[in-house]
Amino acid sequence: MVHGSPAHPFASATGLKSELFAIFLAAVCVAMPCAVLATDTLIIISPHRKSMQQEFIPPFREHYAATFGTDVEVDWLDQGGTSDDLRFVRAKFAQNPQSSGIDIFWGGGTTPHVELASNGFSARYDLPAELVGQVPEKVAGIPLFDDSRTWVASAMSSFGIFYNKPLLRFDNLPTPGTWADLADPSFRGHLMLADPRRSGSFAAMNTIVMQSLGWEKGFRLLTMIAGNNRRFTHSSTDPIKAVVAGDAAAAMAIDFFAKAKVGDLGADNLGFALPPGQNVLDPDPVTILKGAPNMTVARRFVSFILSSGAQKFLILPRGAKDGPKHATLGRMAVNRVAYEETEGRRTDDFNPFEQTAFLVLDMKKASTIRRPFNDLLGATLIDTHSELKAAWAAIIARGPRVNEIIEIGTPPVTEADLEAMAARWGDDVYRNETINAWVAASRAKYKALAAGPLKKSE
Repeated sequence: MVHGSPAHPFASATGLKSELFAIFLAAVCVAMPCAVLATDTLIIISPHRKSMQQEFIPPFREHYAATFGTDVEVDWLDQGGTSDDLRFVRAKFAQNPQSSGIDIFWGGGTTPHVELASNGFSARYDLPAELVGQVPEKVAGIPLFDDSRTWVASAMSSFGIFYNKPLLRFDNLPTPGTWADLADPSFRGHLMLADPRRSGSFAAMNTIVMQSLGWEKGFRLLTMIAGNNRRFTHSSTDPIKAVVAGDAAAAMAIDFFAKAKVGDLGADNLGFALPPGQNVLDPDPVTILKGAPNMTVARRFVSFILSSGAQKFLILPRGAKDGPKHATLGRMAVNRVAYEETEGRRTDDFNPFEQTAFLVLDMKKASTIRRPFNDLLGATLIDTHSELKAAWAAIIARGPRVNEIIEIGTPPVTEADLEAMAARWGDDVYRNETINAWVAASRAKYKALAAGPLKKSE
């Protein structure tokens, strides 16, 4: 973008010559549009961390100017996390069903993109010919596109347990390797988790636990883990920071946050474990929104971030040739050529294109119940967290008994009930009344368990 007239090497300092040159330059730009004055715009909403913005947006602008002869300005929006970003987009479409005024929704895991598509808020995107052999339909059985081509994976993620090795040794804690390990009483007060109503990655991890174990066992395990948790944070990065700082021994974590810290601070200090048999490959999509005001620019952006050159930013360490300049991103790419051209240079040797199978989640179900399920966890585990911790501490002190563990971890609704409730969750009166009932019932249950043991018949 040009601010004022550019200086010309042959223009003298006299007012007359300067004026004549300005008139000449204006005439040239009228007769032949000046590329330097043209600027396109792209509006992105994304919960991605700042490092993703730093690594991808400047190269995209350079690529855009070199390829299309036009500058592009990128407006980056974030309302505070995946759920808040999704809520913002829904509100924009409520005001204007034809367009939200935003071009791209980028990141946040698969679930919000499935929801955007099911609400009719997404536009179709087809791979350009040069990418059709590079970005496959599936990786290890996991789809990288939806059937209607309204979202495409721009990266992939897995989820596991991030831990501080010196702190585990100091507190004589076992090295966690499964989700169930985090429910062990020895970890009481040593965990840090994020609120799934604010964090898409923690919502995804809760979904993994629930779908891998089933509704009742999964909810019981999440309750016990929450009982061990010191506090819930708003941001998914805060538990990572707590583990690095030694304020928590372990946390549930998305792979790229954990791997980046392990790479920066060393495997002697930090560790990351993928729970065996409960490990998923979660596409992290990008969606062009319906009625995008800059549709052509949006398609060009998606094609850029899927290119092998841009995908290398995800898998190479900071400072490597063709890699990121500011931070190691520690992610998995979706372009197979990016892996072929970086052998022996990546942050780790893991290549998803060489894997055979992962746990496959029912994303349609996860999307359907996402809002009521997150509110259910909020009401029973987070908004009542102090009462839950007191009840869990009392159970541990008495010596955990099966009937009390079942009681503390029994959800107030069945999975089928929650699916039925989802259809009414847009009714704020119904939603608030239901949440309040869950909170009241949970508080009463936890206070009873804290006060004394259940009778054997209970």
